[in-house]
Amino acid sequence: MISIVRKTMPSLRASAMKDFFAILNGLGVYDEANHNKSTNSYFYPQTGSTVEFFSVEDAMRIRSRRRDYLWMNEANEFALEDYRQLGMRTNVQIFMDYNPSHQYHWIYDEVQTREDCLILRSSYLDNPFLPAELVHEIEGYRNKDENYWKIYGLGERGSTEITIYTHWQLCDALPEQFDNKIFGVDFGFNNPTTLTELRDKDQDWYWKEHLYESHLTNSDFIERLKQFERDKILTFTDYIYCDSAEPQRIKEIQDAGFNALPAYKVDVKGGIDEIKSHGFFITKDSLNIQKEVKKYSWKTKDGKALEEPVKTNDHALDGGRYAIATQEKNQQRGMYALMKEESKNIKPQEKNNLQDFLNRFNKGDGIRMQ
Repeated sequence: MISIVRKTMPSLRASAMKDFFAILNGLGVYDEANHNKSTNSYFYPQTGSTVEFFSVEDAMRIRSRRRDYLWMNEANEFALEDYRQLGMRTNVQIFMDYNPSHQYHWIYDEVQTREDCLILRSSYLDNPFLPAELVHEIEGYRNKDENYWKIYGLGERGSTEITIYTHWQLCDALPEQFDNKIFGVDFGFNNPTTLTELRDKDQDWYWKEHLYESHLTNSDFIERLKQFERDKILTFTDYIYCDSAEPQRIKEIQDAGFNALPAYKVDVKGGIDEIKSHGFFITKDSLNIQKEVKKYSWKTKDGKALEEPVKTNDHALDGGRYAIATQEKNQQRGMYALMKEESKNIKPQEKNNLQDFLNRFNKGDGIRMQ
């Protein structure tokens, strides 16, 4: 029995599990009769081996059946207790793979210090199947950010002191009860265009990706929005905050009937601080946001962190930051205007009109106060 395990099932399906079956098909040895899709396992009759896939969310499988071999995919996502429970039920050998992006981790203390531990350090140069575009991106870190180059170029341990978001958590789904619902868009073409839904509940922000796709024209993006409207993911009246550097694209989306608005321009550091001042939850199926947030870090120079993020693989994070910063800014302006006007002796009808204005403003309709 061989167990391949990752922190969450959506992540496992999109990575090791997907690659495993692609390789079997590529070799011409895949047989659907041997694939038990209900248990996510595959029996290989030539060797009599069974390969099973599961996540540590499945507590019963962690603490029940034994196995011969265990592969912990992206092992630095696991908690120490996960490793111990799985290890106690593994008869022969444990394999782990991970990028050494943490400065401190239980793997360094609990695993690498063991006498029977063999460490194989590899880098992108050891992977002959890596696309040329990814090789170019990794090698670009050499002069762009020394910590990124250390982790992803050299395969050496990085520094968590430069990780920007350390307070994020996974959640199963967006909350059904919430205070605000908005969408953030980051435009791209070679880079992905992203659409992220954000819900605010009790001062916590919940993130879910709906779109993360490259080579989309604006017409393509509008068609995606129409499909999301048909699927009841969004409505024509939902606030969709977009990168204000693309006014023509925003206008075309508005002409298609959607409530697309230019995001309020706030400096990147200020937007990051706004996100860090609230709870930050990402749905488990938002795999690209998870990838981005794990790598999102400050630039470094001479071993010191700068207050400027590395501008790479931050597309969904940028879209979410635009939306949250705009929403928070609108609420602050609306509250200021309300306090200012309430101090005057205005007529009840005038006050009702003002309150209606402020209610729309606080929801983030993009009204600009001079």
